[in-house]
Amino acid sequence: MFHFNFLKHYKKISKTPKKKNILFSFMKWALNIIIFAFAGITIVIVGCRTFNYIDCRVNTSGVNESIFVPLGGQEQYLLIQGKNTQNPVIIWLHGGPSSPDTFVNYVFQKYLIDDYTIINWDQRGCGRTYFHNEDKDASNDTASFEQAQTDLNDLVDYACNRFNTEKVIIIGHSYGSMLGSQYVLNHPEKISAYIGVGQAITMESDLYIYKNALEKAILLGDDTQEMEDAYQKYMEDKSLINAMNLRNYTVKYHAPQKTSNPIWFGITSPYMGFDDVRWFLKQSGDFEKYVALNKQLFDYIMEIDVREYGLEYQVPVGFITGSDDWTTPSIYAEDYYNTISAPEKQFSLVDGCGHSPQYDSPEEFCSILKNMLDELITAPLS
Repeated sequence: MFHFNFLKHYKKISKTPKKKNILFSFMKWALNIIIFAFAGITIVIVGCRTFNYIDCRVNTSGVNESIFVPLGGQEQYLLIQGKNTQNPVIIWLHGGPSSPDTFVNYVFQKYLIDDYTIINWDQRGCGRTYFHNEDKDASNDTASFEQAQTDLNDLVDYACNRFNTEKVIIIGHSYGSMLGSQYVLNHPEKISAYIGVGQAITMESDLYIYKNALEKAILLGDDTQEMEDAYQKYMEDKSLINAMNLRNYTVKYHAPQKTSNPIWFGITSPYMGFDDVRWFLKQSGDFEKYVALNKQLFDYIMEIDVREYGLEYQVPVGFITGSDDWTTPSIYAEDYYNTISAPEKQFSLVDGCGHSPQYDSPEEFCSILKNMLDELITAPLS
């Protein structure tokens, strides 16, 4: 009996190291897989970033620099690119508000830098500009729409002086088109042409978006109660938080045919820096804190209607919008186009694209843009 129990105990002891060895081997195998996967992903990302850098390379007669310049009394971040500094100058105005796209714009601007010098700008209160001035204005007290107009005017003057030109081209995307529209209407003497991409008109378009989504949901037999509740909450308090909550329910009914992956564009960007990542994380974190940080700008866009700026442009105007844009619906942009007057004007839909055709179909977008600018700027004034 003693001998039998001893053998059982011995077998139990002798089996334990084997189990540990198997566990250790599995952990070692899993660790190797993780290391190889990480190394593989790193190689792919570094390779893509290198390829993108070469693809956007600028020769010595051009410009390719990241700098901070004083605008409205605050140093603000610019990325300037172009293969010939004698080319026309474009100032690109990002959307949001407070959604800088400087480090991902290489995706489409590589098709433009042969013919234009392009100035990308992290506007006051966001991106690299925010972190550069965080010790002086951490709460974004100076980040207002009125101040943005002043900053933009300083930027236009900077561009004209640096590149020895009397006028620049303004291109505004989404919220940037609100900023651009008012500036161009007020300072036509400094502008050769204005282009609105995903032209924003009014947040009242959310009601149109909701009604369209509700109709589609009913046709599909979907439960619409939560969407209708979100709509009622928005109607009671037309805040950005409630507007975004409503869009969480409507977006599934408005998916564009063509899509893009801005996160991948960022990861593989040759221009992405630490502060770009920090701002992205701030945007992706607590949304209410993010909105509070940019409260003046977000309050402004909830109330304004671009048509109130005026309808008589004194410069050539063009609009490019995705046919599947349900962020700033193309029907509103087209109606605005038909309402305004301008020496020359054009409107173009990019088929199958959503709110950002410059990313969804970059080569097609740039082809449309270049043709539009050629025709608008060279056309005889009527």
